Amino acid sequence: MNYYETLILCQPDGTKSCSACCGLFNFTDISRETLSRFLADGAARSSSFLTSSNITDQGDGRDIRDTTSYICPHQGLVFNKRPGCLLHPQYRNATLRNSSFFGENICSGFLCPAHALLSADHKRTIIELVDDWYLYSIAVIDPDSTAWLLDLLRDRYPIAFQREDVAKKILSGALAIHARHLNEYRGPVFYYSVSEYELGKKNFAIPCDSAANAGQIREILEIIEGNL
Repeated sequence: MNYYETLILCQPDGTKSCSACCGLFNFTDISRETLSRFLADGAARSSSFLTSSNITDQGDGRDIRDTTSYICPHQGLVFNKRPGCLLHPQYRNATLRNSSFFGENICSGFLCPAHALLSADHKRTIIELVDDWYLYSIAVIDPDSTAWLLDLLRDRYPIAFQREDVAKKILSGALAIHARHLNEYRGPVFYYSVSEYELGKKNFAIPCDSAANAGQIREILEIIEGNL
């Protein structure tokens, strides 16, 4: 087993990260603008919750996708303005995660479905070529669509990977298109287990219904071919 098969996708390097398991993508509006504002308010919100007896949150009363799920108030912007846990010892120099709803053991031990469903090559590719935290998170929350995109490039457009700047531009453009479609869909787009994701993905994953996604696929192909 190589390094990338065991790599944790949450904070792979100093430029991007994903906090989807903290409920970030449970808002009805999962646009970059909305999620960025929520994260930017994280420090003040986390401090407020730490001084109160309430350890749960459902997005400050905003519309959410899944009322049975959870949005942690202690997520915000950490180093290099990327999403992360404001209670994590690397951020606080203390262990405060037991002040959150799930607690330290669950938070530290959880791995989302992308860890099991993305191949080593898929993981390596998105880590190396997607630097933007928002687009990286989109790649993580819908691993089947990410695998579809990367396999499409490798099988039909291998020239895309001959120049890093071209590959980055294509992946960013394609993931931005998929992000828009995920935002237009109003059901859950992040799941905590592989079995839940396998059931839910039929509503939004690109390869599950190519007819319904024909417009999105056409846009992605235009992005690819326009940059080659």
